[in-house]
Amino acid sequence: MKLFKLGLLLIFIGIALAFMAAILPLMLVGFETSRINVTGGGCIIVFFIPICFGVGEQATQALLLAVVLVIILVAVILLFNTWILKSTKQVQGI
Repeated sequence: MKLFKLGLLLIFIGIALAFMAAILPLMLVGFETSRINVTGGGCIIVFFIPICFGVGEQATQALLLAVVLVIILVAVILLFNTWILKSTKQVQGI
């Protein structure tokens, strides 16, 4: 139950940080005189199919960074799953 509360808290903190990151540049510079260039990219993984997107002047760099981070995340998840599988087999004596 403690992990559930911790996970929920981390989700809400992440949402708050994303909201503040979007609003903060507008508050610091102002709406009329702002010349903010926004660049972003991301990847959404549906089952085993990554859907990547990017917007802005430096979209290719943002997309490349997003793809690299997704590949690292998938590798870490696979390694973690195999480690968990091996440790449970050792405990069960298989």
